[in-house]
Amino acid sequence: MSESTDPQTRATPKPEEMPWVISYLHDDIQDLRQDLRTQIRAVNNRIDEFNRSLGDRINETNNRIDETNNRIDETNRSLGEQIRALHKRMDTYFLWMMSTLVTITGVLIAVIKL
Repeated sequence: MSESTDPQTRATPKPEEMPWVISYLHDDIQDLRQDLRTQIRAVNNRIDEFNRSLGDRINETNNRIDETNNRIDETNRSLGEQIRALHKRMDTYFLWMMSTLVTITGVLIAVIKL
């Protein structure tokens, strides 16, 4: 229990102290560790690249959404103006129609009484 299990702090025995098979196995393990570190770095780099790419796509999508929202707002303003103008015209036509009906009714009443 007094030995440390951390691979960085364990003392590596000298090659002449190990039998040749263990020495080869030790070298192979070291090679595998190095390969694993290289592959982990490669995977981390690919993850970082994917995250950057995904971030760029998200930003691009957000920009498109903002542009679409701006166009929708502009269309809403334009439609609102057109609807207000149409209401104003309809009110004007209604007033003219009512005035005409009242005038015609007045003329008819005057004609009937004469």
